[in-house]
Amino acid sequence: MVSILIPAFNQENLIAETLTSALEQDYQDKEIIVIDDCSTDNTLEVCSAFPVKLYHNRENFGLAGNLNELVKRAKGEIVVLLCGDDVFTHKSVVSDIVKAFQDPDVGVVGRYYYQYLDRVPGAVMTIRGDVFTSSCQPSGIGFRKEAILWGFEDKIFVEIPLMIKKILDYGWDYTILKYDTIAARLHPGVKGNAATCPGYYKTTPQQSPTLNWFEVTGKPMGMYLGLIQIKNRAAFLLPQEIKNTIIINPFCLVNPGFWFCLLTALLVPGCILRRLSNWYRHRITRYFVKVIERGKE
Repeated sequence: MVSILIPAFNQENLIAETLTSALEQDYQDKEIIVIDDCSTDNTLEVCSAFPVKLYHNRENFGLAGNLNELVKRAKGEIVVLLCGDDVFTHKSVVSDIVKAFQDPDVGVVGRYYYQYLDRVPGAVMTIRGDVFTSSCQPSGIGFRKEAILWGFEDKIFVEIPLMIKKILDYGWDYTILKYDTIAARLHPGVKGNAATCPGYYKTTPQQSPTLNWFEVTGKPMGMYLGLIQIKNRAAFLLPQEIKNTIIINPFCLVNPGFWFCLLTALLVPGCILRRLSNWYRHRITRYFVKVIERGKE
């Protein structure tokens, strides 16, 4: 049995498409569990119209806490994560994940995915790489439930990579589905989108996405564009992230790409930078992105 686990928060205009995508999966022995994390909109009401197991947190747990609640309620031997604003790209994604778990040593199944702009068809960015690089976005990651011996931790940006690291360190293996199983929606300004909501990054004590990533993987993030993303998403973190980037990788100071991203993040006002980023995705990146479809890996 497979449990498709959907954490939801303030996604009333998005989650119907997500639930439809989950219900249309051709794997028959499945349950779909949604936990609403104290939404302030009509997310709960929208979900109640679908044949899913629906629960509501009495307080806001955040991503990690909500995932832990979902895992507690899951009855499946396999759990598959799906954020409340993303969709599966093919009806057989869950079936493919189950096939990957036929290897008894596999505890985690990763995947490729692409990002698209809300209400605008076509990919604007693809995410490849190893099981850690592609797992900061939770959707489509599969876990063997018996391998989840720990709770997800409230470590921003690395909630999923940290769990994967624990599972692999314990001796489990992993595999990756090498096609784009997930279409991850980009929708700036939506309160419930962790990727763009400044509130996601406000923690006590304050955490650093850059340091969290280094602690999990032992490597620098390697993408200086992350400084521009931080400026767009949580500008209050920018000085700290610049400092941490240099501490972790002093050689960045001789990298022209670092200086370009640094100066762009420092000198361009956020309102202009966000418009430039959206223009870049609309007019540039979408023409160079190649989606890997199922059966065409």
